[in-house]
Amino acid sequence: MTTLTARWFRCSQPLPRAAFRLFCLPYAGAGAGVFHPWPSALAPGVEVVGIQLPGRENRIVEPAEIDLSELATAVADAAAADNRPYALYGHSLGARLAFEVVRLLRRADAPLPVRMYVGAARAPHLSGSAMFDGLSLLSDDELVARVVAGGGVPEAVADEPELLELLLPALRADFTWLDDYVYQPEPPLPVAITAFAGTLDRAVSVEQVAAWEQHTTAGFVLHRIDGDHFFLQDRLTDLTALLTADLMTAGGVR
Repeated sequence: MTTLTARWFRCSQPLPRAAFRLFCLPYAGAGAGVFHPWPSALAPGVEVVGIQLPGRENRIVEPAEIDLSELATAVADAAAADNRPYALYGHSLGARLAFEVVRLLRRADAPLPVRMYVGAARAPHLSGSAMFDGLSLLSDDELVARVVAGGGVPEAVADEPELLELLLPALRADFTWLDDYVYQPEPPLPVAITAFAGTLDRAVSVEQVAAWEQHTTAGFVLHRIDGDHFFLQDRLTDLTALLTADLMTAGGVR
C-alpha cells in the first residue's frame, strides 16, 4: 500500500492470496480495532481491512475530522493496486461514510465495490432520530450522557469514564459530521446493497434500514439480526455467517 493508504488501513491478518477484500468502516467514535475479530469469523477467502479514521487508535494524535475525498482516494488507490474484487461494510456512521465514498468513486470513474454492506444505519435520505441528532451542539457531559442513554456506545465503554474521555474528540467530530450532513440526490448506485438491522436497536428502526433499497439498481437484501445497535459485537457469529454467505455469491469466496 502507498504511504497515503497505509495511514487509513489496518489489517490484523493479511491474506494477499485471498480472493476478496472487505473494507470496514466503524461506528461513531470507534477505530479499526472494532474489526479485529472478524478475520477469524469470516471465510478464509476474505481479507478484512479495517479503515482507520483520524483521531483514534494509532492516529490518535491527528485531528478527528473526516476528509471524505482523502478516504475515497485511499480506497481507490488500494483497489487499483490490488486488483481484487472488494466490498465495503459500514456500521452506523460507517454506513453513511461508505455510501458517500462509493458515490465519490463513481464520480471519479474508479473501481466500485461489488457489494456495499450497511449495518444499524438509517438510509441517507431520511431525517434523523431525536436520539442522536444535534449532539455536536451539546456540552461534553451532555453529549456523553445522550450517547450512552441512546445505546450509542458499547456497554463496556459506557461503564469506563476514562475510555469515554479518550473517545470524546472522535465522538464529537463524528456527530458534527452527521449533524452537518445534507443528503444530495443522485441516481441510485450500480452496486448491490445488503443491509443489516438490529431488531432491538433503540436508535435505528428496521424500517429506516430497509429504506436503503431505493439507493441501488443492482439488488437489495435486508437481514434482521436479533440484537441491539451493536450487533456487530454482540451477535458477531450471526452477522459474519450472513456476510460469508453473501460474499460467496458476490465475489466467489470459498
